[in-house]
Amino acid sequence: MSTRKHSPQSAATATPEASAILDAVNDLPRQQMAMATQAACAMFRGFEAMRKTQEHAAHRALARHSTAAEKLKAPCSPAQLLELQSELLRFDIESANLYWQQLHGAALSMQAEMLACSANSAAAESAQKAASALGSFPAIAAAFGNGGFHGNARSESS
Repeated sequence: MSTRKHSPQSAATATPEASAILDAVNDLPRQQMAMATQAACAMFRGFEAMRKTQEHAAHRALARHSTAAEKLKAPCSPAQLLELQSELLRFDIESANLYWQQLHGAALSMQAEMLACSANSAAAESAQKAASALGSFPAIAAAFGNGGFHGNARSESS
């Protein structure tokens, strides 16, 4: 029973293509984390924009309702009361419509920015390189040492 001894081959003596693939595979986790962090920043900017939209809507509603509350401190006729009530209702409906449009716009902007983070990232390029590396698996194996991934690790008998 003879055992085959493999001489380790350093990554420096590997082919340039294998080294490039290994570099891309080794750099992939960093690039993925960078992409995820950029997407998280985009999400938090979107949440801030949504929060500002809510704050502005609440401020406008507070101003309108405070004015109505001041008017209601004085005696008024039923017609004036109905006019004030219908004005508040009209304002609330218009404000709700504007609020939901702005909220929708902020959500779309956030989504577009998050998609841009993933589409324009270097991780997308590295993922393509890593996917192509699957096609050139023997080159990666050669970079780790004289075809060390061939067959199983048991010795072969002649």
